[in-house]
Amino acid sequence: MNDVVKFKHAGSPDCETEQLHYTACGLDNIYLVSGFTRKQVAGETYVSVKDAEELHEAIALTLARKKLLSGKEIRFLRKYLEYTQADLGDWLGVSDQSVARYEKDRGTMDPSADGMLRLLVIGKALKCVDVHEELAKLRGQDDVLCDTLVMELDHDEWRAIAA
Repeated sequence: MNDVVKFKHAGSPDCETEQLHYTACGLDNIYLVSGFTRKQVAGETYVSVKDAEELHEAIALTLARKKLLSGKEIRFLRKYLEYTQADLGDWLGVSDQSVARYEKDRGTMDPSADGMLRLLVIGKALKCVDVHEELAKLRGQDDVLCDTLVMELDHDEWRAIAA
């Protein structure tokens, strides 16, 4: 079968195992060494991946922390975020056509757009902050210049009470 690669576990040279070339995510360079099962039914091999959604989240987080992203990886991250090209373009400050060019490796993403994409992915994957929600709040703020901030200490935590 084309998706099977035999390899030996480190530290166990006599133990040969198969890994799965996982292309269902749209990327060509993902291999699984565990977390999947193969089943033969009527001469056909069926593969089942455990917690595919969590797998895609782990792939997205790993890619977001990678130095350079390929077009296919940008497309994967956009789909992970559940954005259209127009949605992602809006958040990155570029057109949907620019996003399409990035995904086809026909354009280079501006460093600030690249950073924004990574922050959106990391925020979603780690669930520590909803970057999308925070950016939406910022976009909804009035464009009023405020010279004074009034702060208070409430239960050992500082917060603004007036602006």
